[in-house]
Amino acid sequence: MRGDLRVRLADGTQVGYAEAGAADGHPVLHLHGTPGSRLEVGIPAARRAAEDLGVRLIAPDRPGMGLSPFRRFSLREYPQLVRGFADALGLDRFAVTGVSSGGKYACACAWALPERVTRAVLASSTCSFDLPGARATWSGDDRLVYTLAGRAPWLLRLMFAKFTHDIRRDPAAVFSMMTDLGPADQDILGREDFRRAFAANAAEAFRQGSRGPAHDYTLEARPWGVPLDQIQVPVEIWHGEDDSLVSPQQGRILAAALPAAVTHFVPGEGHLLLAGNHAKAALQSALRG
Repeated sequence: MRGDLRVRLADGTQVGYAEAGAADGHPVLHLHGTPGSRLEVGIPAARRAAEDLGVRLIAPDRPGMGLSPFRRFSLREYPQLVRGFADALGLDRFAVTGVSSGGKYACACAWALPERVTRAVLASSTCSFDLPGARATWSGDDRLVYTLAGRAPWLLRLMFAKFTHDIRRDPAAVFSMMTDLGPADQDILGREDFRRAFAANAAEAFRQGSRGPAHDYTLEARPWGVPLDQIQVPVEIWHGEDDSLVSPQQGRILAAALPAAVTHFVPGEGHLLLAGNHAKAALQSALRG
């Protein structure tokens, strides 16, 4: 993996990014979760899948995380940053993958950049919480975090300040956010190579402090504002039936809002689907068509 790359866009914006797989392979832009960073492509299963498939897997840091300086943006504006990033890297057509809260960014790009995006893959993705039935899928922790993010983002940032301190001191502190997981996710969490890579990824999310992750949660808590029914780019949805962090019902709600999504609801798999046995199949689905 090439983990500490930087590029300056035509408008002067600096973006940090990482790459895994084949430098001359089909480009797939990976849009990380929250809290996350470009180092998500360094998680062993994702990196091996890119290498096995000969894919050029590219993950940009969103503003305020990792190596990308903070700036405010809306979800509908984000595809233009992706357009500029692709232009700077000389990419014409590319697929996008979005994991967990990264799914909304993949959907936004599929809607706004149909001439550039060949396919969108959503893994363990959230859905827009203004869709029918979406809020009923929230856990108690979800209600607390999303209520703060939507109504008092400054308070959420204050909450994250302590976590920022903890994770800088010990990146393994991220696992305190991942309790009550199912057996499949617990098995993945028990793998030392995964723990190292995931902890490094989470630490990069808070590299600049709490402002970037807090802004990401604020965008997650509010309606996406993306007309999902207008997305014509093929979309593949992958979700573990045993996902206890993002209910698989959110994947079904999202699929119902899209014109022609292909769904893969996998029994016995949890939220860390892309870190386990289905990483290669999910990434391969980005290459169809």
